[in-house]
Amino acid sequence: MHNPKIYILSDKKGIGKTTSLQKWVKINPQLKGFLTPIVNGKRMFQIIETNNYLPMETESKELIIGRYSFNKKSFETVAELVLKLSSGNSNQTIIIDEIGPLEINKNQGFHNLVLKLTEIATNNPKLFFVVRESCLQDFITKYKLKNFEVINLKDFNHKFLTNN
Repeated sequence: MHNPKIYILSDKKGIGKTTSLQKWVKINPQLKGFLTPIVNGKRMFQIIETNNYLPMETESKELIIGRYSFNKKSFETVAELVLKLSSGNSNQTIIIDEIGPLEINKNQGFHNLVLKLTEIATNNPKLFFVVRESCLQDFITKYKLKNFEVINLKDFNHKFLTNN
């Protein structure tokens, strides 16, 4: 597709999607949104603009999927930030790392954020979602995506991290 408004980086779990995105952010300071690196064994939200971290996981049973319990307040804070960004400059790219079973199966986490962003996809900045390979088709179907391009990690690295 030519000039998609939505990119989906999709590949297997734990192979370096977030690490490659961190490299991309370092060489493209105009990128916005959030990443989800693992810091000291815990998954965190890394706000790209400020490089601040918020805890993704929590001991309380707020948002539960599988063996994970997530911090609802952190999800809300990150979603608010991304919505503010999406109403700004339409030439920017917003990274959402990542969408998974919490959103797709339980309508929690960033579900409402994805709905809002995809509803206004023609007016807002380019969106760059990270979606685990096992969730990809359900993500595309659930959010009725149009004008998108799916890219795996190898192709992402070639397209966005090399000068070829």
